[in-house]
Amino acid sequence: MVHPTAAVFTSNGSAGSEDDPDGLTEFALETLLSSPDGWRRFAREAAARWSASPPLAIVFALVNASAQIEAIFSAGSPARDAAQHGFRIAGLISADLYAMDTLGLPRARAVDLTAYWRAHDDYFLTL
Repeated sequence: MVHPTAAVFTSNGSAGSEDDPDGLTEFALETLLSSPDGWRRFAREAAARWSASPPLAIVFALVNASAQIEAIFSAGSPARDAAQHGFRIAGLISADLYAMDTLGLPRARAVDLTAYWRAHDDYFLTL
């Protein structure tokens, strides 16, 4: 059985490609730390870029990146706000996945999240 482990942030400027699921955490780190509003675009861009990945991979990447930010930056650092936004977005995506499950909608791939957002809840599309 494979257990997820924390990814170590080492940027080469590429932030992972759509065929590199491990790049999700790096993309999350770069997006969350890029600007005070970087968190706003993460969900829709990650779902589009890693459309064939499981949606929980996006949630895991956000939680992993947010935990790394908290571990690296001291309390009071503006970067800690990015971590809080990451945790919040991960929770909201998880809630969407629960809603999709309740409605009996497909939820195996990130593209399914995008379809749900278009049909039922455009929060991440307009954020």
